Amino acid sequence: MKKLNRIFLFCALLAAFWPAFAAPSFSGAIGGSAGIDLDIPLSDGSPDFNVPLAGLAAIQANLTEWCVARGEIAIDASDFEFNDIFGSAQSSIKLNELSVVLIRRAVTASSFFSAFLGSYEQVGSDAFLMRHFGIEPISSRLTKSPTNLTGVPILRTRGAGLSYIVNFDKAPVATGGYFYVGKNSADDWTLNLDARVSYAANLFTVDFLAGISSPLQDSYNNKDVVLMIDTICLHGGLNMLAGSKFTHSLLLQVGLKDLVVKGNGAGTTNGDELNILIEPRINFNKFRMNTSLFAYDPQSAKETTYLPNEMGAAFSFYKDDIEIKNGYMTLGVHLIGAIGGKSALDLINGGDLSGATYNAYITPFMEMPIGQTASFETMTQIGVRDLAGSQSIGFKVTASAKKTF
Repeated sequence: MKKLNRIFLFCALLAAFWPAFAAPSFSGAIGGSAGIDLDIPLSDGSPDFNVPLAGLAAIQANLTEWCVARGEIAIDASDFEFNDIFGSAQSSIKLNELSVVLIRRAVTASSFFSAFLGSYEQVGSDAFLMRHFGIEPISSRLTKSPTNLTGVPILRTRGAGLSYIVNFDKAPVATGGYFYVGKNSADDWTLNLDARVSYAANLFTVDFLAGISSPLQDSYNNKDVVLMIDTICLHGGLNMLAGSKFTHSLLLQVGLKDLVVKGNGAGTTNGDELNILIEPRINFNKFRMNTSLFAYDPQSAKETTYLPNEMGAAFSFYKDDIEIKNGYMTLGVHLIGAIGGKSALDLINGGDLSGATYNAYITPFMEMPIGQTASFETMTQIGVRDLAGSQSIGFKVTASAKKTF
C-alpha cells in the first residue's frame, strides 16, 4: 500500500509540474509592404518619386502555461528615392515590443505581471483588447499600418517598465497599472505611472488609460542631485466602440499626451500630442459605410497605409463578405479630404489654418485571404494636393502581404 501511495504521489507531482517542463509552443506573423509614391507638379517643379518599403515580424512563445514571451520589430524604408540609388536609401528598424508575461490563474480572476520594452499594448492599437478578451479588432480601417501588427495607436507610449493587469472571469473587465521610464515629445526621459480599465461586451467595448509623467532631472540650481521632479504632466487615451461589427456603430478614439499641470508651462501641451478619431459606421444590406473625422500627429499619420495627411474627413464604402475559395474578400473605396501641416489644437486655439495645404484623394482598395494563414492587400490612391496653392497630382500604389504561423 505504501508503494502504491508513493507511485500516486509521484504521478500527482508530475502532473502538477509537467507544464513547466513541456516544450514551448510558438506563433507569430511576418509581413511586408512595397509600392510607389509619385507627386507630379501641375506648374513648375520636378516630379518626386519615392518607393515606400516596410516590413514587420512578430513572434509569441508560450514557454509554459504561466509564462509568455513576445517580440515584434518593424523595418521602414519609406524615404527610399531613385535620385541616388546607392546613397539615398534610408531605413530604420524599430522595436515595437519585447515583453515577458507571468500569468497566475485563479477561480475568480487571472493576474498578468509583465516586464516590457518598447511600445506595449498601446491604446487604440487593439493589442490589449485582443489579448485579454479575444475579440476581433475594432480600430478604423484608415489606421492600418505595415509597421504595426494591430494598427496605429491613438496614444503613443514607449518605454521600459512593469505592468500588472487583472482580468476578471465573472465579468468582461480587465484593469491594472503600468510603471515605466520613457521619453516625452521633447526627447526628455520621463517617469510614468498609468492606470487602465477595459470592458468588452457584445454591443459596447471601451478601453481607457490615464496617467501622469514627470521629466527626470539630475541637477538643481547648477548642483547635482540624485533625482528632482518639478514638472507633472498628464496623458490619457480612450478607445470606444458603441455597437458591433454586425450593427450600426460608433467608434470614438481620443489620445492626449504631455499636458502640463504643474511646473513651467502649466496648462499647455505640444500641438502634435492630441489625436482624435470619430467614426460612425452604418451597415446597409449590400455594403457598409464609415464616415470618419480624424486628427493625428504627423508621425502617426505617416505610419498609416491610407492617411495621406494629419487631419481631415473620409467616407469609406466597402463590402467585406464577398465569398471566395479561402474565405471572404473585401472591396471598397476611401474618399478622403485632408489638411496637411496642421493639428487638432490649431483648430481649438483660434482655428488658424494659415499655411495649411488642402488635398483630396480617392483610394480604392482590396483585401483577400491566401490559403488559411496568409492575406494580401492592395490599394491605389489618386489625388490633387495643395488645391489652394501650387497644385500637384499625387499617385500612390501599395501592395502588402502577411502570413501567420
